Amino acid sequence: MTERALDLQRRPFAFGLSLIPAEALDPLSRHDVAPPEAIAEACEELAAAFAFVPSWEPWAADAITILSDRDVSPFWVVEGPLWPVLRERGIERGLRETLTAQGEIASAIGARLEALAEEVRRGIGLGARAVVIAEDLAGSEGPLVAPDFAISVLVPALKRLTGIADAAGVPAALHSDGDVRPLLAAAKRAGFAALHAGGGLSFEAFERLFWAARAEGLAVIGGLQTVELNGFPAAESLGSRVGLLAQAGGLLVADDGGITEPLHVTLLVSALMAARDAGATT
Repeated sequence: MTERALDLQRRPFAFGLSLIPAEALDPLSRHDVAPPEAIAEACEELAAAFAFVPSWEPWAADAITILSDRDVSPFWVVEGPLWPVLRERGIERGLRETLTAQGEIASAIGARLEALAEEVRRGIGLGARAVVIAEDLAGSEGPLVAPDFAISVLVPALKRLTGIADAAGVPAALHSDGDVRPLLAAAKRAGFAALHAGGGLSFEAFERLFWAARAEGLAVIGGLQTVELNGFPAAESLGSRVGLLAQAGGLLVADDGGITEPLHVTLLVSALMAARDAGATT
């Protein structure tokens, strides 16, 4: 364990890594290791409690084993049913048809559910400690789908997936980019215990989302927003604010899934150190 890892051992809150590409983790891992090992080494460096594992990667099963062996909880990420349908139809047309052809979209979503359910079961069988359904429902300006579509079509579909996790005693989290505040009640009805607040949000927007999610009884994963990692002073300021917010409870601190380059990881470390300092303050 390095000096940095020792410095980060204080844990006033749970911290984890979401979907950071292995090549971006170079500041925290060796250059010549496979992605599962790179993720595990980064988790050790940052004293992380959990890490996202993308189910679609060929090394996903190995990542669960390696992380579990190092006492890091693997969170199994499965792509939700909506966006593959939208991509098949063309994004603009597909989003329009969530309003004008809900029956067709619902049928297309239903056709995918059994395969997705099997992916959820696979992750749980491998030892995942949580399941994350990745379904981008919003952008920085607000929802991409109407609340009535979410309630009538997405909630029943997603509830089938969260029900599998619930039956196994494994919590389910929804990942979405953007401001999903109008859809939080629907997420709760779909059986989610938590929300991973993805990219596209400033810290101020994240904070508004955090309090709205708490009001719905949802925990929140995130806070270290990539758009705020634009220099060391900004990263340290972000971290301090996140650490203070974590004192309210209900926040599992993590990146937002928008990190793609090593520089952002270096800035993330500075933000995390500041967050832990602030979070340890009483």
